[in-house]
Amino acid sequence: MSGLRWRFLGPVSLGTLCIVALCAFTAISLFHQQATITSVLRENVSSRRAAADLRGCLNTLIALELNQVESVAELHTRAQTHLTEIRKLANHPEEKTLSARLDDGVTRYLALWQSLPPKGDPAHAARVTEATDYLENNVLYPCRELEAFNDQRVEETTAQHERVLSQLAWGMAVVGGLGAVAGLVSGYAAARLLSQSIRRLRVQIRDAAGMLGPDPPEIVLTGDFEFGRLHEDLDSLTDRIEEVVRQLGEREREVARAEQLAAVGQLAAGVGHELRNPLTSIKMLVQAGLEDAAGLATEDLSVIEAEIRRMERSLQTFLEFARPPKLERRPVELKTVLRAVLGLIRGRAEKQRVATKVETDTDPIMLTADAGQLQQVFVNLALNALDVMPTGGTLTVTAHRTVNQVEIVVSDTGPGIQKGMMSRLFQPFASSKDTGLGLGLVISRRIVEDHGGTVNAANQAGGGASFFVRLPIEG
Repeated sequence: MSGLRWRFLGPVSLGTLCIVALCAFTAISLFHQQATITSVLRENVSSRRAAADLRGCLNTLIALELNQVESVAELHTRAQTHLTEIRKLANHPEEKTLSARLDDGVTRYLALWQSLPPKGDPAHAARVTEATDYLENNVLYPCRELEAFNDQRVEETTAQHERVLSQLAWGMAVVGGLGAVAGLVSGYAAARLLSQSIRRLRVQIRDAAGMLGPDPPEIVLTGDFEFGRLHEDLDSLTDRIEEVVRQLGEREREVARAEQLAAVGQLAAGVGHELRNPLTSIKMLVQAGLEDAAGLATEDLSVIEAEIRRMERSLQTFLEFARPPKLERRPVELKTVLRAVLGLIRGRAEKQRVATKVETDTDPIMLTADAGQLQQVFVNLALNALDVMPTGGTLTVTAHRTVNQVEIVVSDTGPGIQKGMMSRLFQPFASSKDTGLGLGLVISRRIVEDHGGTVNAANQAGGGASFFVRLPIEG
């Protein structure tokens, strides 16, 4: 599928990039040519306006001189200003030539005007007429030529602008046509790939539906897109999945019931095993007492009492496993619980010559927990440690607080946990002891987890085993 995607996206992406580049080139070309033509047109219009202003000034000047008005100094200054602007805007050779002629003509005219004799002189009127004729022939006519030249340049620039716009219009039409063609090609390629993807999807759907049922449907491929059939196949697959999920749910419930019955059977077998031996001993002692007229001896009654207590402990363990008591959380200090545990096991530890050590932080460690159930957990772990050290050893209990939890470690110096038992430690009825029920660690783990903690076990490198209990500290 990835190969098909790249085989489609490659040409489409390349074509799209080419079209985008062509459109960008067209836009840049349009902007450049438009800016150039606009600049030329603006210069020609400005030059023509300056020539027209100069022509108007000259016409006024000539009219005043013909009417014998000689106060024209202001018009001379204005004409020189217009001439300076024309000289600055002249960027074409012909414009420069006409500007030079105007400049030379104005200079000579001003020289003639300034050399006029006084008004009382008989030659004054003739010299004014000479200066006026010179102004008309050598300044006004070149100014009209410059104006006509700028009109011609404006017309040429306008025509060029129209041609550029026409070319750009055709260029945009070509780009639009290429875009349409590229769209058609891309659409056709997408349709082809979509058709292939739909066909593959239908095959996969039918294949999946066949795996869910005993009778796989027949797969028929055609060249059409078949969206409707794809929807039908998806609906059929959904129905099959719902049916399979329903069947799996029923099977899961059956398996759960079977596991419950197996657990009940295993529990009954454990109860029978634990109660049979004490009942056998009691029955034999009672039978012997019935045969003896003197009745049961004190030692026999002590044995019967011990066996009855043993059965009570076993039954209590089964009851705790079957019906765990509810937690009664109260603030409790952990060191107090651990000291009570060591007090309960101290007699047996001394009898087995097992040394006990407690290592805790100096500050109090407060928990919100059920003190009785936590004590049951640590008593169970300590008794298990004593069971593996019948002839002496060391039992160490450490408790250290971290940021949001406390870790209690119960370690022994016994032979360690057997390799085959490590994975089954917290499973019901898993025990390596001949008289063990295999429920103590299960109950302990449940109590710890009810408190929001965890319990794990590991063998030590130097020998012995350690059980790690981690409990959360609120606040």
